[in-house]
Amino acid sequence: MTTPSVTAVNAALRGLLHPFSVEVTPREASKLPPLSDVLDPGTAVYLTFLPRNRWQQTVAAARWVADAGMRPVPHLAARAVPDHDSLRRMLADLAVVGVADLLVVAGGVDPVGEFHESAQILDSGCLEEAGIRRIGVAGHPEGHPDVADDELARALATKNSIARERGLDIHLVTQFCFAAEPIIAWERRIREAGNELPIRVGLPGLTSPTELLRFGLSCGVGPSLKVLRQQTGGLFKLATTSTYHPDETLLDVAAAVAADPGSLIQAVHFFPFGSLVPTAEWATGLRTRHTPRSSRSA
Repeated sequence: MTTPSVTAVNAALRGLLHPFSVEVTPREASKLPPLSDVLDPGTAVYLTFLPRNRWQQTVAAARWVADAGMRPVPHLAARAVPDHDSLRRMLADLAVVGVADLLVVAGGVDPVGEFHESAQILDSGCLEEAGIRRIGVAGHPEGHPDVADDELARALATKNSIARERGLDIHLVTQFCFAAEPIIAWERRIREAGNELPIRVGLPGLTSPTELLRFGLSCGVGPSLKVLRQQTGGLFKLATTSTYHPDETLLDVAAAVAADPGSLIQAVHFFPFGSLVPTAEWATGLRTRHTPRSSRSA
């Protein structure tokens, strides 16, 4: 594989960041500044599933995001849905506030009813009935702490089949990673195994490194934690740094995309961990710096 030019890497970087998406929790929505102050109109704002959140909190947060001119993408956890009738009611709640996109996950809770994996929601027919055909599902470049790799592969093959058979626009949104290498290797591996779903790469936002370490260890992103330690000079130096910037990881991903025309990596999804404003400002500034002057004035 040839080394891409700086121009090609910059073009890939702009493509990954235009548009980028972000993730917030429903309960932090009311504490954020107006989204239109920090995000481009129509930016996808994902709303995290939290087991202790009431569903109506998610609905209210989706309304707030939509009213701000953004695209709300609530997480729907299969294991938190009792049955098909409940699913239809939940989707109807979202339709009222203009939701047209979902991220469907299994959910890290014990099943409360008949659903125990995201594929069951995708294959239920309820999403199409509600007018939702654009759906994200979880991707795991560094594996899952509670799910074996062969089971992840089986689930991904099933989701590809459902996308083809039902005509759904399904994409993968990955867990956040600190290094590009696991992401790039995983994308090639699943592509060779038959994956056709486009990918949004999850990256941490500009937040406290100690928070990132805590979340990273709990989410099972061990391999890239090793790379993170190498990049930053060790855990002590990382823990005493005020803010983590994912510049190096993002540029390495862009270089890999530029070098591989078949790559299914299409966009970046940021996990700000309470730092939405600095993350959005940084990502927008980075995209602008790598945009040719003629394009900016067009």
